[in-house]
Amino acid sequence: MNIFVLEIWYDEGSICTFYMVRYLDNDHEINSETDQFFDTYTSSEHQFQINGYELFRLITESIANKYGATDDFFDRVENKAQALPPKPKMYVEEIKEMGSQFPLRLFCYRISEQIVVLFNGGIKNAYSAQDSKGLSIRFYEAQAFVRIIEEALRSGCLIITDNERYLKNFDNDDQIIL
Repeated sequence: MNIFVLEIWYDEGSICTFYMVRYLDNDHEINSETDQFFDTYTSSEHQFQINGYELFRLITESIANKYGATDDFFDRVENKAQALPPKPKMYVEEIKEMGSQFPLRLFCYRISEQIVVLFNGGIKNAYSAQDSKGLSIRFYEAQAFVRIIEEALRSGCLIITDNERYLKNFDNDDQIIL
């Protein structure tokens, strides 16, 4: 796996901060994995554009501002990574509205109820993510990202700030290269 950076994707919510991963390339700027996902699935030409926006709102409104990264939203455990959206629940209106046949999956890693790292995803068109063409590679990439992030947290190279909303390098630098 190439070297990647962890960068803030969305921290305007009152409860939860979202990070994204972006491969480090000295030759040119590469969009983050998360931006690639939303650029694709919120495009006006894409058949799942509405679903892409629904997932965007679930993250930025419901999780970031209303509930936090609670178990209600992170119940699709895909090995070490999780997948959004969660399975429908009758008592969380935003999830119930998305339904059980929601076609998109976005892989992520919930570090805490206040910090989530978003990766990439795709269309789930088979029983499992690993069996879905195009989504399986994103599944395996997410697993690799999680292993590296977990090791950085375990070793102390990556730390959670005192307010529990942000990640920093061990030397207190905001730029996180893994």
